Amino acid sequence: MMQSKKYKLALLMLTMQYPAWAQYAPEVVGKCPSDAYIGLSQRNDNEIRHYNYGEQEESGHFYISSKDNGKTWSRVNTPDSLYYADNCNPLTNTMIRLFYDKGVWCIRYNANQDGTAQVTKVTDKPLIMIKPPVFVRGGKRILVATHYAGPDASEKGARVLYSDDDGLTWKESEKVITPPHKKEGFHKGVRWNHGAVEPTVIELNDGRIWMIMRTPQDSHYQSYSYDGGETWTTPTPAPFYGTITMPTIGRLKDGRLLFVWNNTTPLPELASANGVWDDVFTNRNVLHAAISEDDGKTWIGMRELYLDEGRNNANFGDTKGMDKSVHQSQFIEPEPGKIVIAIGQNAIHRKILRFDVAWLYEQARSNSFENGLTDWTTFQYYKGIKGHCGYNRKEGGTLVAHPTSKNRNILNIKHTDNDSLLYAGEGALWNFPAMMKGSFSTSIRIPKSSKGGELILNDRWFNPTDTTASHFGMFKLPLNRQMLGINDDKFHTIRIVWDITNRDTSAKVFVDKQKKAVIELPLQNLPLHGISYVQFITSQEIDPIGFDIESVQATK
Repeated sequence: MMQSKKYKLALLMLTMQYPAWAQYAPEVVGKCPSDAYIGLSQRNDNEIRHYNYGEQEESGHFYISSKDNGKTWSRVNTPDSLYYADNCNPLTNTMIRLFYDKGVWCIRYNANQDGTAQVTKVTDKPLIMIKPPVFVRGGKRILVATHYAGPDASEKGARVLYSDDDGLTWKESEKVITPPHKKEGFHKGVRWNHGAVEPTVIELNDGRIWMIMRTPQDSHYQSYSYDGGETWTTPTPAPFYGTITMPTIGRLKDGRLLFVWNNTTPLPELASANGVWDDVFTNRNVLHAAISEDDGKTWIGMRELYLDEGRNNANFGDTKGMDKSVHQSQFIEPEPGKIVIAIGQNAIHRKILRFDVAWLYEQARSNSFENGLTDWTTFQYYKGIKGHCGYNRKEGGTLVAHPTSKNRNILNIKHTDNDSLLYAGEGALWNFPAMMKGSFSTSIRIPKSSKGGELILNDRWFNPTDTTASHFGMFKLPLNRQMLGINDDKFHTIRIVWDITNRDTSAKVFVDKQKKAVIELPLQNLPLHGISYVQFITSQEIDPIGFDIESVQATK
């Protein structure tokens, strides 16, 4: 979908109006003191705070504060007795938060005050991962998304707590349940069947409430309420990939919707996975963002908001603490179109970022390893589950000096014999703005002695060594010298052009400056919102030579 003239003009005006927001793409500006799905708040005086409460919080009683739209942060120590809340009811100026502590409790206080809070019991039920309140019907109703985590199987499922008196009293909606994961296809075992959990909700322009949930399936699930969140439709797969990860949706000041999630698919389940607890998390190291101008009907961007800096850590699984990932998020919009977002779990992975939503509208991206592998996913897993549902890792692929250009590097990926790895073949994954119609090109060298590999164009992140990605991709191209008409050891430019607006259209492959396609690739699967990933993967045979990547580029 092309960016509308309305938003092009709005973005130009915002750039002129808020010159302090010089950054465009996401930048890390701080670290949140507790896991990221709660705690981020903007006060009436425009101060931004991230409170130190929630899971895996740091020691001490404090919050971090920013008075320059999230650019810089400072620590503010607090008395033990102070209560704080994330969101303010626009109708009543009341700050409200629900939290779990042997039951669910509600905190209420006037937005212009600190410390004078009313705390009341909401329910004795073990409802956890309680999201910040969402104000609907102009603030007359409050919705708080949560899920049940107790022993009563009949209570399992996502739901909302709702209030029509500014948080004084609360009622519970009916629950929403989703189907279990099954052992089938590539899965030798069953994923952790926790059902529908960690929901996020938004009020649509037509008055419906849209709930998107974390599930053990390959995609998030969705449900709608036509009565303000009291009852819900039978859930169906949502138009977003995501497995056992938390989604977050919110509405911007100009009406657009922003969605933040892990557009990722984990490795197939091991035979030891029995559906009771997750064996290992393998899709939580990258967070994505997309924006909608039509109330969620279509989405723009599907871009990597953040690649976990610790994704290659040799001691990833051994690190102390529980969940270690970037799959949680909460965001605010301190100025129109400007986002401050808290992300991640565990002190070694949590971050605060700023970005301009204009970045989601970019229509091209390129990379020649000027910043190393910062923008790439290449890790491999060592065998053996470590710590809490983790694998230790190593960075796959090797940056080596360019053979003819000084001060440049190329990426070599190969398949060596290494029995300590879960899979010894290497892979490399790179993201670009989602395109239903576009062009991807790469400069690549396939030596004569190389066994080649495969190039896959896809609409989500897979583990770089996951060979099942070839089955789910839109287009796959064998990196075969004979098929591509390559008969030397030089770099050659391979360009793939597609237009999926017509379901029967194949992608055309061009080599160097040839005007006639050397290959036409059949469309294997329809993308949800456009192609946004390239994955290079080596041959499944041992291949110590591999192939070299010099550059990549994608454009509409």
